[in-house]
Amino acid sequence: MTDLTHLVETDAEPKKARRATTEQRARDIVAAAAEHFSEVGFAGSTREIAKRVGVTQPLLYRYFPTKDDLIEAVYKTVYLERWNPAWDEALKDRNRTTRERFETFYRDYVETTFTPIPLRLSYYAGLRDAEINQWYNHLIEELILKQLVREHRVELGMPDEAYVSAAALEPAWQIHGGLMHYGWRKHILKLRVAPDIEQVISDNLDMYFCIAENTYRREAHITETDIAHDEN
Repeated sequence: MTDLTHLVETDAEPKKARRATTEQRARDIVAAAAEHFSEVGFAGSTREIAKRVGVTQPLLYRYFPTKDDLIEAVYKTVYLERWNPAWDEALKDRNRTTRERFETFYRDYVETTFTPIPLRLSYYAGLRDAEINQWYNHLIEELILKQLVREHRVELGMPDEAYVSAAALEPAWQIHGGLMHYGWRKHILKLRVAPDIEQVISDNLDMYFCIAENTYRREAHITETDIAHDEN
């Protein structure tokens, strides 16, 4: 029998190469789109994005059939893929205080996420009322802020309840929003900011821990009717 192995291997290599090229081109398009949208907003032109990558607009649409598909891919790349799964377990580690866990987390998170492109995209998404902004805020609440509230309440000896009201979330949002605005002033507005980000994080957590317990105590007698109203 004729040995055809060399023919199979030779044919396989170009397929792998083509697949790698296709995947890389898709990543290049998303990276160019993230950069372009962060500069001009989500009204930015797909023609300009294609130009940046060095492909035709029809070819871009072969990868992302609609502009919304491209925006969704940008969201996944800029926000979801930056989330480190190791953070989940670290934030739930009750062998450490809530303060220690979230101080360590924010040191890493601020450096990873509060950078120019994600900050600008969040701003433009808010102006456009884009669905991407709803996705982002949901991500922050579910992975970070509700986790902080739940873990802090347990540390205070309160019930380990899944439900977190909008009022209970406010102190946590003050931390996150304050640190996000720090990044905005530093990276986007180019204003003078406190140079020691670790101290800024610590100070923000100080403010949170000063007010959060009282907020939780007020929420301790919330009713099912209140919950239903809050979720609507």
